[in-house]
Amino acid sequence: MLDIAVKNVFRQKIRSALTILGIAMGIGLILALGSIGEGLNQQMQARFGTVAAVIDVRDTSDEGGTGTGIAQGISQDVIDDIQSWGEVDSVVPVGNYRVARGRGGGFGGGPMGGLFGRGGGSSSIAFTALNPDDQDYLIGEDINTAEGRRLDASDDGADVVLLGSDTSTTNNLNVGDEIEYIYTNNQTSTSYYFQIVGVLEQTGTSSIDTAAYVPLKTMQEITQDDRIASLKVQLKDVSDVENITQRINDQESDVRAQSMLTLVRQLESTFQTVQMAIYGIGAISVLVGGLGIMNTMIMSVMERRREIGVMKAIGATTSTILWQVLQESAILSLIGGIAGLSLGYLSMSLITQYTSFVPIMSTQLIGIGLGFSLILGMGAGLYPAWSASQLDPIRVLRYE
Repeated sequence: MLDIAVKNVFRQKIRSALTILGIAMGIGLILALGSIGEGLNQQMQARFGTVAAVIDVRDTSDEGGTGTGIAQGISQDVIDDIQSWGEVDSVVPVGNYRVARGRGGGFGGGPMGGLFGRGGGSSSIAFTALNPDDQDYLIGEDINTAEGRRLDASDDGADVVLLGSDTSTTNNLNVGDEIEYIYTNNQTSTSYYFQIVGVLEQTGTSSIDTAAYVPLKTMQEITQDDRIASLKVQLKDVSDVENITQRINDQESDVRAQSMLTLVRQLESTFQTVQMAIYGIGAISVLVGGLGIMNTMIMSVMERRREIGVMKAIGATTSTILWQVLQESAILSLIGGIAGLSLGYLSMSLITQYTSFVPIMSTQLIGIGLGFSLILGMGAGLYPAWSASQLDPIRVLRYE
């Protein structure tokens, strides 16, 4: 039966090839669009998956004037209190300090540097102070340096700085150069020279590319103040984000806690809508291919009315004829599905070759594509198969 079905499919080679091409283009479109959607989903998960479980805690006090570029700051007591909560995995302290270029030009190495606001600075560098052990959390462990090295444990308390790529390029700073930081306290100014130990590669993330990372202990020793500007609170379970955010706002004074959970949920909702639209477009294309299968099988049945009549006259049952035609439509759709899979992989390779985006063809997506083509082919062949099985052999043979 199967070999007969294969022969029948390729009796009209051009017509069958065009039908297969229609199915292939529809399935290929579904797989290509689906792989793009999966790639977007993976990118979103990589960028926002961990962010959803992070709470940003910032100082809201109005006191200042210490010359550190921060207000009253968050004390160690607040950090220790939050860290003691069972839902909290880690607390990463972050300090913010500003340095600016004076009217005379360049950074460091002499009197031309200046604290932000002194000398009418025309551009500025923002020092982000952190513990070297926490840099993987803020920067990312996969981000390498284009020059020099990253911060390490031995830099704790040292006057060193790690620059983002844009900070280095904009200010013409390289490894080995120095940035002058002027700390003013009680109208007495003291200069500290931070040596550039590394420049990070371009990441495309503004907060990293425009940053300048220095050891937190160094800045605390310079300012003689262990209070900091903000915290990144990492939770063990994303489901606790809203409760812990509210708890911080209620129990800790002079701080404001907020999370990106709401934004992440909005992005997920938007992405799901986009995915539905993508699959809808692909489904319409495949349905058009299904109509092509139905048309081909109807024409095939009409051309083989005498043959079907002879088969029924010599004993072929209604179910035999029905199954024979369904097999033919299934073969057409399965070949089209396999060809569509090839087109999907071809489109993925072209996207990867000419863009920086990486689509992902999952096993589930392949199964959906091939399964959909097979089900569609069987469905499209159902009416022609039923019509063929109901032919009256006497009337057909008399007519033919």
